[in-house]
Amino acid sequence: MNAAIGYVLIALAVLNLVGLLLLFRRLGNATYPASQKEPAAPATAAPAQAPSEPAVSADALANMLRRLDHRLGDIEDQVKRSPSVAVSSDQGATTDRALALAQRLARQGSTPQNIAETCGISLTEAELLHRLHAPR
Repeated sequence: MNAAIGYVLIALAVLNLVGLLLLFRRLGNATYPASQKEPAAPATAAPAQAPSEPAVSADALANMLRRLDHRLGDIEDQVKRSPSVAVSSDQGATTDRALALAQRLARQGSTPQNIAETCGISLTEAELLHRLHAPR
């Protein structure tokens, strides 16, 4: 009984795949402007092959590249404005990652000085984490 259901599901998947391939082929032919379509070939000629160039025009690609360039510039500006390195003197500057790393180092037996230097936290925080998480 289960094998029959499996075969039916496989057959449906294959039919869906064939349908999608036909749909994409039809949509691919419809995206070419009328001026780019090749003229009808004589009956004696071999069937025409699909063009190797994409269906997107050069102007559209240039516009996409321009927008991507602007977006990349915006992202670079955001990165410059908000540095990812936290300064330990700022109140609340320690991140969850730094604290998780400090806990892991304390469990592994690192010294408080080593924890503070590695994670960028204060020595007092490192000593507290060392006391809480160090192996006994």
